[in-house]
Amino acid sequence: MFDGEIKITGKHASYVKFLAAKTTQLNKGVPCVGAFKRYIDVYIAGATIGLVKKLKSPIDNSVSETATLFADAVIGEQEKLKILYRIMQLIDDPSLSCDDRLDLAFRYDADDARVKKGMELFNSYARGGIQWLYDEITQNAITSDDYYENISNLVKNFSQDYEEAFPKEED
Repeated sequence: MFDGEIKITGKHASYVKFLAAKTTQLNKGVPCVGAFKRYIDVYIAGATIGLVKKLKSPIDNSVSETATLFADAVIGEQEKLKILYRIMQLIDDPSLSCDDRLDLAFRYDADDARVKKGMELFNSYARGGIQWLYDEITQNAITSDDYYENISNLVKNFSQDYEEAFPKEED
């Protein structure tokens, strides 16, 4: 699990490229906001946001675009990805028993059909979060300054939500 390259297709690939600074390094002519350093960073953030906000998105092939997360980047972030995968399996389907959710999260190897289904779930959450990030950053934006303003607002809102959910302890 998370031991090889990952391909993202369609509009989600376009979104990954738009959100990652790596795009500018690869092709200077492609529009890019560069909110994240690498494609893998967009993927991890997307999966996390998708899970937290309960956003899933199906595979899209409406445009012939692909973004490849190379094996070395995926393997380099393998531990983070596995932890996130396990959290998804533990909380995604509350209709399953605790034992079934534990089995899905920890007991099956990568060749098992249940893990492949779990990876489809993971990627669905990643696509949902990537789409949400793209929509939030591009909403009413025309110029680079507009994009950066949206990113700033996104971070401020997240910070406020985080502070409300986890208030600081008084000394």
